[in-house]
Amino acid sequence: MANIRVFSFLSAAGLAMLCAPAAWAQQPLPVATGAAWTHIHSGITIPATLDELARMRATSFAEPQLDISQNFGSSDGRQQLTLYIFRNTNGSVPLWFAQAQRAISLRADLKNPALALPPTAFTPPGRAAGSGLKAVFAPAGVEGIRSTGVALFAVGDWYVKLRATSATLGPEELSAWMETALAGISFPRTDPAAAVQPIADCGERLNFNPEAADSTLAPAALTAGVQTPAARMTPARWCFDHVVAGNQALYRPADTRDRYLLARGDNGKAFAVQPQTPGGYYSVNFITASQSFLLVAQDRLPSPRRVLALADGDRPTGVTTTWPPR
Repeated sequence: MANIRVFSFLSAAGLAMLCAPAAWAQQPLPVATGAAWTHIHSGITIPATLDELARMRATSFAEPQLDISQNFGSSDGRQQLTLYIFRNTNGSVPLWFAQAQRAISLRADLKNPALALPPTAFTPPGRAAGSGLKAVFAPAGVEGIRSTGVALFAVGDWYVKLRATSATLGPEELSAWMETALAGISFPRTDPAAAVQPIADCGERLNFNPEAADSTLAPAALTAGVQTPAARMTPARWCFDHVVAGNQALYRPADTRDRYLLARGDNGKAFAVQPQTPGGYYSVNFITASQSFLLVAQDRLPSPRRVLALADGDRPTGVTTTWPPR
């Protein structure tokens, strides 16, 4: 079982920090100069040079190697590749690809880049056909960037994301270059991943009555004894409901209206909200690479605004350590 403990004051403060941008948690990832590096959990081996681009930087966002990146670039900075590996704790490839795509769209330095090649399935090295997604943008009027793209797929219990930017390659060329770069990485054999498609809209979005959903705390009886996180939502298909703000977006299992995942950013952090039976309450869990934070149980489906207020107000009831898995 996961390690469970009650929140202290410092743990509550830690929730607020985890909900903030991840820059505060960055630290160098030890990588030997000129040597290949193997991810200890997935077995993915990344060479010291990726398609003739030298490794420039390696970063850890969550220890031990639960969320990492490695940056490769040309000496003049005109060609750049960044590979990310982060733990699969929730969601799906289409969901986290949508978040990665939106992150590019929101970058101020790219000036609302045009989508040149829309999201499409591709076959990652050693994976099943169509088990990855990629898209390419063509920023206009951005000096030193002709195209930029993203690809994402799963390797076992890990998500792999590649970002590519070029000052010289057009969108089609960059798309091909991304697959060439991925072919230079050694991926272990794992169970074949299922084919994926870009995430679809849910249709009619969830609507929340602020007076009904945001103003009422759950009775104390509902929160008593709630010390473990809810089971992970594993629907056959997720759909996109709406953007809450920035790169915070709401997704839900297709054909449901009583639960959702509120993704924050593009590296796996999310709030999971769902009904609990028996119990008669709605659980709210904030999921990170290594922990699940339990927020105050609710007596009805809370709005995303309510969930964010609970997190920003440091109102957790406990935390469960989910790494290493038990």
